[in-house]
Parts: sequence; C-alpha cells; structure tokens
Amino acid sequence: MRSPLITALLNPLNLAMLAGSALAGAFAAWWLLPLGLALWAIMVANIATDKAIRINYNMEARLGTLSGRFQEPYAKAVKAQMRIFNALLSASGGNKRALEPVQNEVETLVTKIYTVCQQMTAPENFLAVSRAKNADLEGERALLVLSIDKSMAPEILREKQEAIKSLDARIQKTRAISAALDHLDAQLDSTIAVLEALLPDILRLQVLGAAQTRQEVPAILQKLRLETEQLSAAAQEIARLA
Repeated sequence: MRSPLITALLNPLNLAMLAGSALAGAFAAWWLLPLGLALWAIMVANIATDKAIRINYNMEARLGTLSGRFQEPYAKAVKAQMRIFNALLSASGGNKRALEPVQNEVETLVTKIYTVCQQMTAPENFLAVSRAKNADLEGERALLVLSIDKSMAPEILREKQEAIKSLDARIQKTRAISAALDHLDAQLDSTIAVLEALLPDILRLQVLGAAQTRQEVPAILQKLRLETEQLSAAAQEIARLA
C-alpha cells in the first residue's frame, strides 16, 4: 500500500495542478508558477495528513509485522478506531472540540495494542517451538524418574535429580508463557470490546450536546487509559517470563 505522502503526490488532481502551474508559468505569467506550486503543496499536505488515509496505511504496514495470532485483534482495533474517527467527522463544532481528546486517546490505545502485539512475536515463537518439544521433555523426565535407584552412587543420583529439576523448569516456563499469552488474548478482547462500545457513546453524546459531552469525556478518557495500562501490565508479565 502506498504511503500517505506518495498517495498525495500521485493524486490525479494534484498532478493536474502541478502540470497546470508549470504551463501557466511558462506560457501565461511567471508569477502563476509559484502561486500554483503553493496551492499544489497545500493540496498535497491535505491528503498526506488525512487521518483516514494514515489509519489505513498504518494498519496495512503493521499487520505484516505481527504473528498470525495477533493480526486479527489488531485489525479489529483499527476498524473500531476508523468507525470512531468517521463518527467524529460528522460531529458539530462544540461536540467535535469536546471529543478531540477521546480521538487522541483512542489513537494512543490502538498504537499500544500494536506495540504490545509486536512485542509478543518472540514469546509466541518460543511457545510454538517449546510446545513441539514439550512431549519429548516430559518423556525424558519420565525416563529419568524411572531410572533413579536409591542404591546408586550419590553423585549419580544428584546429577539425575538436577536434570529432572532443569526439565521441570523448562516445562514450567512453557506453561507459564502459554498462560500469560492466553491472558493477553483475553485482555485484547476486553480492550477491543471497550473500543467497539465507544461508538454508541459518541453517537449518543452528539445528540445530547457539547455540555453533556464535556461532562462525560473525562470518564471515557479514564476508561481508555485503564485499558492502556492493563495492556502494558500484561506485556510486562510476559517479558518477565521470557
């Protein structure tokens, strides 16, 4: 997918403005060229900074960096963000200003979702490899346990016990990371549910007016920030285990 800047530069209207400016400057009056270039730059900037284009571009660019497990949650989050953005476009002036902090906080939360999902690539890869080996580890542990005989030399017994302890630690680590990733999945589901539930609230506030919106916005912001904090906590838990 093209970046917002490339999309703006290749926009047919912008290309036509650039060509028209060059022709007007060459064949009509020289001052039309800088004037046309100034208008062209404004047109390019308007498209390059368009939030809808940037949101879509970010989703397309970022999805490929995530493991399959986390692509769908992130895509759902971006779709919820886009619906909220579109709803805010139709808001009246007073409501729009009152809801602007909500839009910014939603963007922060979606960025956090991406960051956390991207950070999970290594733990997810570790888990995939470890699960394949877990049956072998458990089989190896069972054989070690069966091979222990109280009559064997103390140093051999100690070595076997240490080997069992090492295998237990590896098996436990795999289980702990698996449980932590499952917890993160649940947290992502919760966060996306909060984002999706935000749209009806925004539509309701647009009907109630700017005064009611300003009154309710702090609670909405607090709810979004709590989701950001909980995602950070879940990611830190996995980082400690990994």
